[in-house]
Amino acid sequence: MSREAARSARRAKTGTAAGASRPGRTPDAAPVARAHAVAASAPPVFADAWALAPIAAAIALAARAWFAWIGEPFADDFDFLTHAGAGGGWLDGGGSRFYWRPVARQLYYRTLGGTMLAHPAWIAAFQAACLALAAWLLYRTLRHRGIGGAAAAFAACFPLLLEPARALVAWPTMFQDLGVLLFSALALHETARSRVVTAMAALLAALLCKEVAVVTAVLMPLLPGGARPGGARPRAIRDLAQRMAAPAVVVIAWAAVYLWVAKHADLQFARDAVRDPAVLAVSRAARFAWAARESWTDAFDLAVLKGGVAIAMAWAPAAIAIATLVVLAMNRVARSRLVGSRGWIVWGVAWFALTTATLADVYPDWRPYRTPFGAVGLGIALAALLDAVQPRLLAALVALRLAAFALAPAPPAAVPEFAGARYSLDYTQIVRLQRLVGETRAVLLARRSPPAPGLRAARHFFPPTALYAFDGDKSIRAWYGDSSAHWLTVDRATDPGAQPPPLIFEFQPPGRRQVTMIVPAALWHLERNSTLVTRQAWDSALVEARIAESLQTESGSFVFASLSAGKRALALGGLERNDEALATAREALTLWPHNDDARYVIVLDHLRKAQYAEAEASLDSMLRINPRDPMLRKLMADARRRRSPWSPPGR
Repeated sequence: MSREAARSARRAKTGTAAGASRPGRTPDAAPVARAHAVAASAPPVFADAWALAPIAAAIALAARAWFAWIGEPFADDFDFLTHAGAGGGWLDGGGSRFYWRPVARQLYYRTLGGTMLAHPAWIAAFQAACLALAAWLLYRTLRHRGIGGAAAAFAACFPLLLEPARALVAWPTMFQDLGVLLFSALALHETARSRVVTAMAALLAALLCKEVAVVTAVLMPLLPGGARPGGARPRAIRDLAQRMAAPAVVVIAWAAVYLWVAKHADLQFARDAVRDPAVLAVSRAARFAWAARESWTDAFDLAVLKGGVAIAMAWAPAAIAIATLVVLAMNRVARSRLVGSRGWIVWGVAWFALTTATLADVYPDWRPYRTPFGAVGLGIALAALLDAVQPRLLAALVALRLAAFALAPAPPAAVPEFAGARYSLDYTQIVRLQRLVGETRAVLLARRSPPAPGLRAARHFFPPTALYAFDGDKSIRAWYGDSSAHWLTVDRATDPGAQPPPLIFEFQPPGRRQVTMIVPAALWHLERNSTLVTRQAWDSALVEARIAESLQTESGSFVFASLSAGKRALALGGLERNDEALATAREALTLWPHNDDARYVIVLDHLRKAQYAEAEASLDSMLRINPRDPMLRKLMADARRRRSPWSPPGR
């Protein structure tokens, strides 16, 4: 340790009063001296074991996020890839109608767009490495400005230990949130070392990734732990003004260009998409409270944990808070240490609060992947607070976060037919959509390798709410690099005159390969069967169903086999071959339990046999999926009327 570092350490031991008694020293001199002593005692970067913690956290995050189709482009990615491939301009949304983010969109997709399509997992690995770098830069900033090794490591790793952070690894579009985090960490790192030029360059890059970097611009001049001038208050004010001048210039210049681009490119903001009067009437304070609640929920993974684990995780932070208050009430030394850490506590809370204020603008559409940026401040505030009060409390919080991280659910292994969700888009839904798009692309490329001029394809029985992941024709055109490729509707794809015959994919429920192929002629005959069933032409409908089954030579299409069996059951029932109809309906349900045609045949059998309770139970489950189906509602009313003890005899 140098002589100056030793003198700083000795001054830190004397406490605030000793520091404040010297002429020309401000009352904050002792905490600053203490911070300098901690920074001076930090080992060199390559000998600092705690510096490995952010890298280890990023590796653990990537391992928890990893699955077969990680990094697969979908939805917004295709907008950005199309814009980049067409050589679109820099002064627009990069393929989107919302926001101007040229670094995270135009630059990122022009540079790595080809890799995204050829090797999606490489993009996920790259984004995990960016997260590791961001956390490492944050750690070095905290160490340089006086936070101890363990506390700095926890604060730097905190955003990476959140379940929503997995989305930042998995989805290329998330470079908008990842980029603002990375470049903000770099801006803070350079600010801590008084490197104005590189700090401003990093701040500008962060702003060009996402608008929330305004929070970075506001707080980077206020970074705690640095030297402060002594003497008169006006001098301190002048010093603060000088430190704020450069970020202010960058933000003003960026904002001026941003507003010009937004006007000339007709860009919108999230609030512009809201039309519901009830949403527009919600106060700003209520929106802030909503964003704060959701951010806190994500900070402890309360939205993804279940049962007793979720209850325990919800109460554990409260227990740590109570213990903190008890220690502060009983321990004067702890209160003294807290005074020395108040700068970082206030700074971290301000970061979290300002970020939360920006998220109030997206009410009521909460998306958890926005949480990690604000969690930077929350992690710093918690680490500084608990390390000052009682390091064992910090250890308890570390254990709590590691437990929540370990107990968060693994990436879903399949795409469900009907997927309810708390949020419009979270990590679980990202994984499901990437699986669906990735498996479709793999089957398509295996069947028709590029180039394939004029390619036509269709999707049968795909979940309607998931089709936006393909972004219209942009997905198939990106895969083939061909602007003539096109997704067809099933009706057009089954047209007998289509030459060459289009490729038709069918979605399968979990438990089997989820994307298979359908022969267009087979599907045409199945659609023809549906028309004949509607006309009650039962003999012809039965013939069409059997033809469809004979033409379907593609293997593994269990949904198609179930659908055709269900249509046969309807035709057999219409011909009053009831035993055959019932057996065929059960065969269809064995292949696919949600076949409504087969369940309809079984309901009619229950009603015919006066098994009204069984009929009502089956109809209830069918109505959950199709609540407005008039025939199902009529049958339900009939079953309930017949089941009622007040029904007249013989009815």
